[in-house]
Order: sequence, then C-alpha cells, then structure tokens
Amino acid sequence: MSEDVATTDEAREDPTAGIAERLADGEVSVAVMMARALHPAEIASVIASLEAEPRSILLGRLHTIELAQIISYLEPIYRPMVYEGRTPPELRELAIALPDDLATDLIQSLPTEVADGVVAGLSRRARGLVQALLTHEPNSAAGRMTGQVFSVPPTYTVTQTIQALQRIRQKRDRPLHSYVVDTRDRLLGVVNFDDLLYASPDTRIQSLMEEAVIVRHDTPEEEAAQLLKRRKLLALPVVDADGCLLGALTVDDVIDVLEDTYTGDMLQLAGVDEEEALEGVIDSVRYRLPWLAMNLVALLLAAWVISLFESTIEQAAIIAVFLPVVLGQGGNGGLQTVTVVVRSLALGHISPRNTLRVTGTEMATGFITGSAVGITVGLLAWVWQGNYWLGLIVGAAIILNQLVGAIAGVGFPMGLQAVRQDPAVSAPIWLTNATDVLGSVALLYLATLLVSRL
Repeated sequence: MSEDVATTDEAREDPTAGIAERLADGEVSVAVMMARALHPAEIASVIASLEAEPRSILLGRLHTIELAQIISYLEPIYRPMVYEGRTPPELRELAIALPDDLATDLIQSLPTEVADGVVAGLSRRARGLVQALLTHEPNSAAGRMTGQVFSVPPTYTVTQTIQALQRIRQKRDRPLHSYVVDTRDRLLGVVNFDDLLYASPDTRIQSLMEEAVIVRHDTPEEEAAQLLKRRKLLALPVVDADGCLLGALTVDDVIDVLEDTYTGDMLQLAGVDEEEALEGVIDSVRYRLPWLAMNLVALLLAAWVISLFESTIEQAAIIAVFLPVVLGQGGNGGLQTVTVVVRSLALGHISPRNTLRVTGTEMATGFITGSAVGITVGLLAWVWQGNYWLGLIVGAAIILNQLVGAIAGVGFPMGLQAVRQDPAVSAPIWLTNATDVLGSVALLYLATLLVSRL
C-alpha cells in the first residue's frame, strides 16, 4: 500500500519525468500505474511530451476507455499517434467509446477501407451521427459540432422533459441546453436547465423557451466560434438551410477552434508549420525552407537596391554602418503591427473596412516610436562621428522606415484578408520586402542628397 502511495505522489510531483524514467528502465507496469493515477488531461500532457518509442509503449498498455478519455485532451497533432498500429476491431472499439465528433475525426484519419469497417461496426444511432458529420466540411460549424443534443417537442411538460433527460443521461455527453423542435426537427427555441429546475412540473416547455442564437451548418468554424464567444454562450445550435437542428457547437469546441486559429497564425508568422515536431529533422526542413527561400528573395532585392547607391557608400562608408539599424527598426516595428492586426482580424475586432482608421492609428504610433528611436540614434551618430548631418540623415531614415512598417503592417494583412487569403502566411514576407527596400532607399537617398556634408 505504501509503495502505491509513493508511486502516485511521484507521478503527481513530476509525472512526465517519472513515467519516462520508468519506461526507460523497462518498468512498464509501474509507468502505466503512475499514468492511471493521473487525470486524463495530465496523461495527455505526458503522452505529448514523451519520445516516440516510450509513447508507443505507454499507449499500447492503456485500455480503450482510458484512451477515449485521453483523446479529447490531446492536441490534434498527437491524436493520430493513438490510432497508429491498432487493428480495425480496436479502432472500432475506440470509435464506439468516443463522442461522435471525435469518432468522426478518427474515421477521417483512417484509410477508406479501414474507415468503412469501423463505421459499419458502430451502433445504428452512432453510425447515423458519424455519417451525418462526415458529410460536412471539416472547417465548418457543422464539421466541428457534436450531434449529441437533447431536444423535446414544445408540448412537453417540465416533468416529461426531466424524465427524458434522465433516460439519456448514461448514453451521451451531458447536454448543456434543452432544444425545442417541431415534428420536422425545425428548431423553435432553447430552454436553460435553470428554468427547468425552478418551473412548475406541469409547465409546458413552449412557455419557457427562449429564442435561440443559431448558426448555419456551412458557417466557417472561426466565425461560429467568434459568435459563441461574443455572446458568452455555452453552446450554439447548428441548423441546416431549412432550420432543422443538426447539432451544437459547444464551448470546448470553441476553445479548440480559437486555439488552433491563433496558434496557426503565430506559427505562420514565424514561417513554421503547426504539424512540425522537434523530433523530425526532414519535416522541419521541408516546412521551414520555402519560407526562408522567400525571405532570401526579399534580401536579394534589398541588396540590389543598395547596389544602386554604391557611389554614395564609397564616398560616405559610415552610412553602411547604420543601414542594419534603419532596416531592423522598420522591420521590427512593422512586425509588431502585423502581429496586432492579424490577431485582431482573427478575433473579429477589425475587418478590411477599418483599414483607414487602423492605418491612421498605427502611423501615429509608428511616428512617435520612430521619432523616439530616430532621435536617440541620430544623437549617438552625431556624438560618435562629430557630424550632425549624419545624425539627421540616420534619424530621419529611421522615422520614415517606421512609418513604412506601420503602413505595410496594416495594408498587407488587410489586403490579403479582403481577397480571402490568410494574412498570417505571406504578410510578414511582403512586410520584409517593404521595410528592407524602402528603408534602404530612405537612408541612401538622403545620404546621396547630402553626401557633400558627410
């Protein structure tokens, strides 16, 4: 008994290190026992942190029902690792244990012949739910929803509704609302469970129901998630073109959607892929190299522009010393703007119609920050070289390039969004082009005009 307690305490103090160490020492049974002492969310975290071989060993020793509980806490990138190497009967058993939306994700990841066998092994009701979800676009509201909703006709009383709820309690995830539908499954309204608890037992449901905030099945998942978040709802009913209830997008789905969106945007800003793992060199190279190649084109373009002012640089070589400062400040300021704009677009706080207002705000910010940095660098250049004209040129170039970064940082994401392109993918590349090329022009052109004073 004391050994079991000690093992549990060890797992809770440092579950990842403890389980990994046990697996490395070949103490698989102890590692599995340590894992089972954790909450499924903690086990998911452990699985994500383990290397491929110990992860496979641990997953192979967990029961199907345990895996089903863990999968909902795993990031999508790690879920296929749970499915790998499992026989069709094991996959069918896992699909049965999963909620319909996660079972659908599992089936979509399988080869067609295996997926067909898994679907055929489901119960009639589960098969219908999964097949219905499979007909929708994966990135739509219907593709993300769960079909396991609780609905009653408007003529039901409170007592009948509670009895119906009790009958299905062990058959599905806990419903968040009671939806009211007519005989054709058209959504009429929604009833909160709080209202059920405080209403008279013989009260008709139609007198308690409220108008439901709905979303169509083909609505993009990000738009649906933003609506649920904005209205602070726990669930959002999904309807078809005729207003018939198909399922519901729940708050945990929204968390997944928003996390996927924001994580993807930030990774794309850096030129990496969300499926990239630290343990895969080939995949990392494949994801990163194209982005680096595009940036190389931008750098070569800037180098060509600089070459046009070769005579100026020969006459005043000190200008070349400050060129990285001018380009770096413009690029960094522009990247700050791009990051804020991409995030605001993803959150739905702004749209392309706000371009002028946002551009004005960012230009004012860029001018103030650029002036602060430009004056500082200009004074340092003056003191260092004893030439106030050099300080004036460098300071002015920094201010101008900061303004370029602000304008480009707003314009490119807004423009890409307007033409329905992902602003997180290519906006940073265009920004780099703009600040490198125009920053070089600003500094070197000013130096050319005043070269006799340098």
